[in-house]
Amino acid sequence: MAMMPNAGDDRGSVADVFANVYNQCIELMAGRAAQAMLLSDRDPEPPTDDLLQARELALLFCKSEEAIETFIAHCDVAARDLLLPYGDVVIVLSTVLRIKRTLDGAEIDRIIWDVETRKALGAEHRRRAEWREAELAADRFRASCDDATGS
Repeated sequence: MAMMPNAGDDRGSVADVFANVYNQCIELMAGRAAQAMLLSDRDPEPPTDDLLQARELALLFCKSEEAIETFIAHCDVAARDLLLPYGDVVIVLSTVLRIKRTLDGAEIDRIIWDVETRKALGAEHRRRAEWREAELAADRFRASCDDATGS
């Protein structure tokens, strides 16, 4: 008995299953995506266990080997696209992981929070420095206008 609807059948009843499988496969491919970000000169293979799990999940709704490969390739690209804006976080997590050898969820959350906080603080410092420079430029302009009018 098929677990997923056949071609042309309503899929509304299993949309949450598809969404969960899709998200899980992206998570499984995220290790490869992070590895590719860190080792840009090589094309890393996903960890065998992660790839095996993704393939088993894909079998829930993929009907051919080609569909499985295409779905996993899509999840690989999606994972990379999700991680790319957070390359700095990936680098810090990788460095800490190499030192500590293991991290739990709370430690990962703290590291991400710390990196994002430092980025926001740096951006705020730059914004304030630019604002101060604009104020100084305005003061110089006012002074030159006052000098020109003899006030």
